[in-house]
Amino acid sequence: MPKNNKILMIAGVVLMIAVIAGGSFWYFNKNAGNNNKQNEKIAFSTGFVLLDDEKSLVNSEQIDLAPEVRAQFEKKVTEIKADLMTAVDKETRLADYNNLGVYHKYLGNYREAYDAYLQSLNLESQARVSWQNFADVLLKMKAFKSAEMAYKKAIELNKYIPESYVKLGDYYKVMGDRVKVEETYKLAITTIKESMESDTLVLSAYAEWLTGEKRNDEAIKLYEELIVKQPDNKAAIERKIEDLKK
Repeated sequence: MPKNNKILMIAGVVLMIAVIAGGSFWYFNKNAGNNNKQNEKIAFSTGFVLLDDEKSLVNSEQIDLAPEVRAQFEKKVTEIKADLMTAVDKETRLADYNNLGVYHKYLGNYREAYDAYLQSLNLESQARVSWQNFADVLLKMKAFKSAEMAYKKAIELNKYIPESYVKLGDYYKVMGDRVKVEETYKLAITTIKESMESDTLVLSAYAEWLTGEKRNDEAIKLYEELIVKQPDNKAAIERKIEDLKK
């Protein structure tokens, strides 16, 4: 084999190993040339890995919205894009990209929401809410493996936020994985006890899931615990318990 070919082959192998070992390579074949280079740069800075085949992704869907609501959301998108043209400080741009992702998701523009959240994470890769909202979009796109990773990243960034566990539990519901749904709720309850955060959101979600699983006695125990922690909701919770006893 010619010497030059050997050098090229070795360089290719080294690059491949570096990518695999780094575990942070993302590639979304949307555009060619300079756009791909920019996407790769964003990928390495955010640490996001697209684990799903892009050919299977849902890039958009028709969302049933009232005409006035759709017009309002589209107006918001236009306003945010205009603000991004002039905004220079990080906090403003971060908020703009996050809001852009939210409104594009509402409109069913999942690819645009995806791009907005990548830009947000490029600015601040340690933003828990951005990862969580990004995961919601990935789930809509049916990028299931990537969505799970993003939900877990949100928990990793702050393991005491109840909503993050509920979101991950909802993800496993969509995936039909009952074992991981319950594991997530139990982990949340155990972990949140170490903090000053309330676990009532998790307990409520767990109880509702147990009810759907026809595990009524277990659900009742959680609702009884919720009565102690949420005395203002006692009447509503007691009605749920009575329904489960019928």
